[in-house]
Amino acid sequence: MLSVVWLGFTACGVMAITHATSVVQQRGFAQESADSIALATAIGGTPAAQQLAALLGVSITEIDIDAGNVMVKVSINDFIATSEATSGR
Repeated sequence: MLSVVWLGFTACGVMAITHATSVVQQRGFAQESADSIALATAIGGTPAAQQLAALLGVSITEIDIDAGNVMVKVSINDFIATSEATSGR
C-alpha cells in the first residue's frame, strides 16, 4: 500500500515539474522574441518586425519608435514581453 501512495506522490511531483518547466520555457521564448523583434525594428523598421513576428508565431501588441529608440511589446500564449533597442543612427 505504501508503494502505491509513493507512486502517486512521485507522479504528482513529475507533473508539477513538467508544468513549471513549460511555463519557464514559454516565458523565455516570449522575451527572446521581444528582444529579436526590437532589434529587427531598430534595423529594418516595422515591416521587418512584422515579418519576424510572423516567423516566430508571436503577436506584436505595441511598437513605439521615437528618434532611434524602439520599444516593442509582444504576446504569445498569455505571456507578454517587452523589449527596447536603439538603432544607433
